[in-house]
Amino acid sequence: MSVIESATSAYFAATQSGNGATAGNDASFTANFDFSEDMYSDPAMRPYLEQYYEKAYAPMRERIAAMRETAQDPITVTGPDGTVATELSADQYERMIPSYDKWLEMQQQFSPFDFEQQQAAMLEHAKQSAATLEANNPDSQSDVRVVFSNGDQILGYMDKAGGVAMHSGGYALQSIVQKANDMGLRGQAREDYITREGTKALSKQYPQLAVSHYSDETAPTRREFSQKWYPNHDIDRNYATALSDARENLSQQQAHYDRIQANMRDMQNFLLGLMEQDAA
Repeated sequence: MSVIESATSAYFAATQSGNGATAGNDASFTANFDFSEDMYSDPAMRPYLEQYYEKAYAPMRERIAAMRETAQDPITVTGPDGTVATELSADQYERMIPSYDKWLEMQQQFSPFDFEQQQAAMLEHAKQSAATLEANNPDSQSDVRVVFSNGDQILGYMDKAGGVAMHSGGYALQSIVQKANDMGLRGQAREDYITREGTKALSKQYPQLAVSHYSDETAPTRREFSQKWYPNHDIDRNYATALSDARENLSQQQAHYDRIQANMRDMQNFLLGLMEQDAA
C-alpha cells in the first residue's frame, strides 16, 4: 500500500461497513449488542464508538504529524498509465477529519449499513450482467422479432422486449417509437403498432421495403444475425471483450464488497472487545 493510500485509509474505514456478521464473542455481550445503524444514536454506545472513531482516524493523524514534523512536501506518485496523483497536504488531511459528533451525525444521515446494501445491489447487478453475457453467446438464439430492411441494408430492428435499434436510413422509426412510448404500449400491442406504423413510414422512402418477422422458435442466432446484417463486425472478438469486462467488473465488485464486510467485522469485534473489558 502506498503512503497516500495508507494515510487516507482511515477515512474510508470509518465510513464503510459490512453486513453485521456475528463476531463470535461471549454470547451475553452479543445478545445485548445491537449491531445496527441504531447504535449511532444510542447514548450508551457513545464511549465505545468514540474509541473506534479515534482508532479509525489514527493513521491519518499520524501522517499529519509526520508531515509537519519533517516539513515534508506531499508525495507525488505516477501510475503505470502515466496518471499523476499528488498527496493531500497536512492541512487538507486535517480538514478531512470530522469532529466526533459530526462523525456520528454523518453515520446517522448515511448509515454504513445503507452503504453495504448499495454495494450488495451493485454486486448482484454485476453477477447478473456476467451471467446474462455467458448465456447469450454468439451461437445462442437472438431476441430479434422484427427487421426492417432495404435490400442488403438494415434500417432498424425490434427485439422481444420492444426495444428498437435504428440505423442510417431508418430514422422515421424514431417518432413512431416515441408515440408508442407515450401511449404506454407493451408486449404484442407495442410490436404490432411499431411494425404497422413503421412499415407505412419506411415504405414511402423504400418501395422495396422488406419486413421480416421472427418468433422464439424462428429467430436467428446472434451469429447468423450479425453475419447477415453486420458482415464487418467481429462478433467473437466483441463478445470475448464484453465478457472479459463483465467478469472483471464482477471481480472488482466482489472484492469491494468483501472489504466492506471485513471492515465491519473488525468494527464489531473491536466494539465487543471494549464492552468485554468494561464488563470484566
